[in-house]
Amino acid sequence: MAYRLGVDVGGTFTDLLLLDQKSGRFWRHKTPSTPHDSSVGILNGVEAIGAKAGITPADIEFFLHGTTVATNAVLEGKGARVGLVVTQGYRQIMQIARSFVPGGLAGWIVWPKPTPLATLEDTVEIEGRMDAQGHEVRPIDEAGIRAALETLKAQGVQALTVSLMNAYLNGAHERRVAELAAEIMPDIPISLSHVVLPEMQEYERTLTTVANASVRPVVGGYVRNLRAKLRGAGMAGSLSLLRSDGA
Repeated sequence: MAYRLGVDVGGTFTDLLLLDQKSGRFWRHKTPSTPHDSSVGILNGVEAIGAKAGITPADIEFFLHGTTVATNAVLEGKGARVGLVVTQGYRQIMQIARSFVPGGLAGWIVWPKPTPLATLEDTVEIEGRMDAQGHEVRPIDEAGIRAALETLKAQGVQALTVSLMNAYLNGAHERRVAELAAEIMPDIPISLSHVVLPEMQEYERTLTTVANASVRPVVGGYVRNLRAKLRGAGMAGSLSLLRSDGA
């Protein structure tokens, strides 16, 4: 296997670029996208570009994939239902949010805030607190955490975000919540704010982590389906997803 295949799925067309890593020769192909199931258009393209190069999917060593599945899920409101665990006193963090209101002559401008990806009904508070240096001020209450997680489970959340005060300095409390959540809701993906975005500013860190949790089940299901179909077509190479920052 000495071939590298890049695939970018757009709303109208799916573009493919196949590279022979030994000779440097490359082939391009464009095929209609299939929004109902992107893997169908991808496989059509793989078959067509393979025929151009005279290879089979088994000859592809690296499959590099760019997709807007996560972006579309957020924009279209089709992400997972997210449960949010926050520090006591921060339950409205997604609703309060943050905005810049112009002053002076532009003071009449009203900015309608977008609907939060984690609703107030699916947000629970827990005891425990880290200070601004990352030192524990108050310990967590495991019994209270278990009760809060049981509530979220009963409400049918599909993903979980844990975003606690000053967790970017010390994620010990978040990690313990994740351990308890793994026991209570083992099939639910868990996103921790100190892992996703270890930076200060509670709202921004929470928002980013909630967005991550919202798209995880969607992207996970998409990747599993695509990988299974590629394997079924004979491709044994690695599958890598291109991030929005190009990495």
